[in-house]
Amino acid sequence: MPAMPAVQARPALGWAVPQELPASLVTFAARGGETADVVAALRGPAPAAVIVTGPAGSGKSTLAVRAAHQIASDFPDGQVFVDLGHRTAVTPGEVLARVLRALGVARTDVPEDGDERAGWFRSLVAGRRLLVVVDGVTRAAQVRPLIPAGPGPALISIGSRNLRNLDGIRRVALRALGAAPGLTADEAATAELVRLCAGSVLALRIAGARLAGWPAMSVAALVAELGDDRHRLDLLDDGDLSVRASLASTVAAVRGEDEMTGQPLELLGVHPDASGLVDRAAAQLGVSNQRIRRALDSLVDAHLLLPDGPAGYQLPALVREYVTELAAVPSAPMAVLRAIESTRSRSAWRDLGWQELVSLVAVAPVNALL
Repeated sequence: MPAMPAVQARPALGWAVPQELPASLVTFAARGGETADVVAALRGPAPAAVIVTGPAGSGKSTLAVRAAHQIASDFPDGQVFVDLGHRTAVTPGEVLARVLRALGVARTDVPEDGDERAGWFRSLVAGRRLLVVVDGVTRAAQVRPLIPAGPGPALISIGSRNLRNLDGIRRVALRALGAAPGLTADEAATAELVRLCAGSVLALRIAGARLAGWPAMSVAALVAELGDDRHRLDLLDDGDLSVRASLASTVAAVRGEDEMTGQPLELLGVHPDASGLVDRAAAQLGVSNQRIRRALDSLVDAHLLLPDGPAGYQLPALVREYVTELAAVPSAPMAVLRAIESTRSRSAWRDLGWQELVSLVAVAPVNALL
């Protein structure tokens, strides 16, 4: 086994303590109870780890970063932030290498073997008050090596998946908001705005930014524009904030994991009625009902589909508009989708217009694979 790198178990004089947390939004509102739950999980008994989960655009990252800032003083040995961009192709070894480099391990000293990287990580952080925040997690394996083995370090995992096979880890699940925080216009119009935004924190932030940028626009006027579901996702787009891009990264991650999981979404895009979905999808795709149910369970776990009764399902608002757009373009080969998913970060998805996004595989990725 190669010698340990020249990094002390405690910060040596001149050692740069990682302080990688993104800025905490000063406009953050609501979610006080959930934020407190995250803080309590990290200050509670070992393992000090918590999974923040919820639908795309529900404010998971914002909440987790806010909680991390609130308790940053509890972790004087540093805070590491890693954004996986919802890429299923990111391996546990790659995540460990990123964290080790943040702790001062030179790139050339990082072991090649994944188990060795995990061992070095546990040795370096043992007893150290270090907080690791990993965003865009799609698989339990990506963060399993980072779960604290003893007192000292802590972990926040953020993603759409519940990661049920990580036992003993507290979960904070976010739901759609029932009111529009920070908006003071007519209550009826505000309530309708919340409904059209499906209670999505991201969508409401974008709506609020649109109202702030156009002071003469009333909430009722914005509601009238958002009432046309054909253009709703176009309106819920503001610079690097985009409901469509957020949904795209989640859908890409699901499809990258399992080809079958994405196909019921395509069927729902053509026929949004989810009644009798299991039988209909099984017949159209030529697979068993059990296989379809596994795919649907995966969509529910990713918050792309909602259970409705003992055997029914329904598409959440905004997801329905997005899959309708997807149904308007030909299906992409899975090899191409995996290539896109593995190479495009969340910010890259945001840079695409929706027409470019849903038809991306028609030209660019194919050329990239040649």
